[in-house]
Amino acid sequence: MKHIIVGTAGHIDHGKTALVKALTGIDTDRLKEEKERGITIDLGFAFLQISPEIELGIVDVPGHEKFVKNMLAGVGGIDLALLVIAAEEGVMPQTEEHLAICQLLQIQRGLVALTKSDLVDEEWLGLVTEDVRNFTKGTFLEDAPIIPVSSKTGAGLDQLKKALEKLALQVQPRNAEGIFRLPIDRVFTIKGFGTVVTGTLVSGIVQIEDIVEVLPKKLKSRVRGIQTYNQAVPKAWAGQRTALNLHGLEKANLERGDVLTEPDLIEPTYMVDVSLQLLAKAEKPLKNRSRVRFHTGTSEIMARIILLDREELEPGQQTLAQVHLEAPGVVLARDRYVLRSYSPIITIGGGEILNPHPQKHKRYTPSVQTDLSVLEKGSLDQVIEVYAKWNKWKPLSERTVIGQLAVSRQDVKAGLERLAGQGKLVFVDPEARTFMHEAHYQELMRIVQSYLKDFHTKYPLKSGMSKEELRSKLPEELPMQVFNKVLEEQAAAGVVTVDKKIVRLSSHRVQLSPEQEQIRGKIEEIYLSGGFQPPNYEEVLEKVGGSKDLVAKVFQFLLEAGIIVRIREPIFYHQSKLEEIKSILIRSLKEKGEIDVGMLKDLLGTSRKYAIPLLEYFDSTGLTIRKGDARVLRE
Repeated sequence: MKHIIVGTAGHIDHGKTALVKALTGIDTDRLKEEKERGITIDLGFAFLQISPEIELGIVDVPGHEKFVKNMLAGVGGIDLALLVIAAEEGVMPQTEEHLAICQLLQIQRGLVALTKSDLVDEEWLGLVTEDVRNFTKGTFLEDAPIIPVSSKTGAGLDQLKKALEKLALQVQPRNAEGIFRLPIDRVFTIKGFGTVVTGTLVSGIVQIEDIVEVLPKKLKSRVRGIQTYNQAVPKAWAGQRTALNLHGLEKANLERGDVLTEPDLIEPTYMVDVSLQLLAKAEKPLKNRSRVRFHTGTSEIMARIILLDREELEPGQQTLAQVHLEAPGVVLARDRYVLRSYSPIITIGGGEILNPHPQKHKRYTPSVQTDLSVLEKGSLDQVIEVYAKWNKWKPLSERTVIGQLAVSRQDVKAGLERLAGQGKLVFVDPEARTFMHEAHYQELMRIVQSYLKDFHTKYPLKSGMSKEELRSKLPEELPMQVFNKVLEEQAAAGVVTVDKKIVRLSSHRVQLSPEQEQIRGKIEEIYLSGGFQPPNYEEVLEKVGGSKDLVAKVFQFLLEAGIIVRIREPIFYHQSKLEEIKSILIRSLKEKGEIDVGMLKDLLGTSRKYAIPLLEYFDSTGLTIRKGDARVLRE
C-alpha cells in the first residue's frame, strides 16, 4: 500500500472543509467554535483509499489569515497540495500566501479545485480558470490540473479523485529506512487509554512496544498502541497519518511542535545554517539580525536571522544565513522551514536547513560561504566531508551524522566508507565509527612533531617530553584516544619513539658537550664513591661546583637515562649501586625468608634514613611485598 499525504490550501470560506467531506465523508471541523462560526480554526484530518494500492491521508488547514500558524503546522509533511479556490471569488490573499508557503516547502505536485462551480456560469468559469492558470505560472502548479467541482452537487468529484490518484502514483514514497520522526500536531487523552499524540510520520517506521523520545523535552516513553486512519495496527510507516498511545506521559507534558523520534539520536539545537529566499512580494528588505518567526515541522520558534554576506536581503533575493533560535529546535539537514515576520505576522520567506548543529560563523568569511554552498548543492559525501572539516579536533561519529542528516543509515555508512577509501576521512576509532577529516589528522601529526622538535631544541639534554605535557599543548577538545592513536601511528612509522611516559622524535639523540661530559663524570663518581650512603642532591651540586643550572641539567639527563635512580627525595643512587643492593637483598631473602629495616641496615652498613626508602622502593618495583614489619619476595 502506498501512503500519500494531501494537504488543502486556500482562502477562508472557499470550501476546503466541505470538499474534504464530499471526498471522504469525514467532517474535519471538530471544535465547537468551528461549528458555531462555520470556519476552520485548527487542523482537521481525514482519509481516503482512492484505489486498492493508494491510501490518502488528508490534512485540512484553516484559511483565515489569523490561523496561518496552524496551517503551517499541517503542511510540513504533505506530498500533494490541493489548492482550493472558490469559482465565484477567484484568487484571494490567503490563496497567494498558502501557495507561497507550499512553494517555500518545495512541495512538488498538486492540483487546483475550483469549488462552488455550481454557482457560476460557464463563461465565468472559463475566466476564473484562465486567471488561476496565470496565477500559478512559475510555480509547481503551473501545469497542474484545474478541476471545477461542487461539494453540494458532487459535480467534478470523480474527476478530482482520478487526478489525485494519477498524481499519487507519481509521488516518490517517503523514506521508511530513515530515522523515525513524527512532528506532533495534536495531543489528547482517551479515557482508559491515556495520552495520544498524532502527526504525519515523515520518515522511518514505528512499532508497538518501541521506546521513543519526545524532543526537545527529552522525555522517553513506550508505544502502547498505534492507529492509522482509525485502524489499530502493529506498525506505522513513513507517509501515514499516525496516532500513538504513549505510556507514562501526561497530556500536560506534550504539545504541538514537539517531535517523536528514536531515543538518544537527534540533539535539539539553538542554531542552524540555512539557505534563505525572501519572497518577491515581501513588503520590505530583511535586515541582518531581524527577529522572525521560524516555522518547521509543527513548531513555531522566535529567532534572529544572521545574514552572512550582506546587511539586508531584498525581496526576491536568495542568500545563505544562520538562524539563532530562542528555544530549542528539532531539525535535520534538508528539512524545509518558513519565516514569518515578527510584526505584522505575514509570511516573508523560507528555505532549507543546511546544518542543524553549526558553529557560530564570522560574517563576510568567503570560506564559510563556500562550505555552505557545498551543503546546499553538494552530494551526501561532500556534505559529510564539510561536517568533518568543521568539527576540526572533535571527531564525529557515524551515529551523530545519522542524527543530523535526513538520510538512511545505509547511505551514511556507505558515504563514510567511500570517503575513507578516497583518503578524505580517517576512522580514529573503527569500532565506535568515529572519524576526522584526513587533512586535520595530518595537521595534528605535524603539530605533534613540531612541539617535540621545539622541545628538543630547548632541552637538548632531556631524552624527551612527557606524554602529559605534550597532550596539554594540544587542543582541549581533542580526545585522549585520538592523541594515543597519533602517537601509535607515528611510532609505527618510525617518526617518534614512545618510552613509557616519555615521547621523543626518533631522530633525537642526547649529545653532551665536553664540559657536560666532565660534569657527568663527577656526578657519577660522587654517587659511586658514596656507596650505600650517597649524599643528597644539594650536596652533589655543591661537590661538583660550577654553574648549578648546568649541573642540574646534566643531573636530569642522568636521571632520565636511568644512570641515577630516584629512590625518594632527596635520596638518589647510582644504578650500579642499586643493582648491588638488589642482589644483596635477594640473597638474604632466599636464605632467611624475610627481612626488616634493621636487618637491611646491618647488611648494608647504613642507617634507617636509607634502609626504609630502599625497602619501599623495592616494594614499588614489585620485587618485595610487605608483611607486617618485614618484607618477603613477591611470588
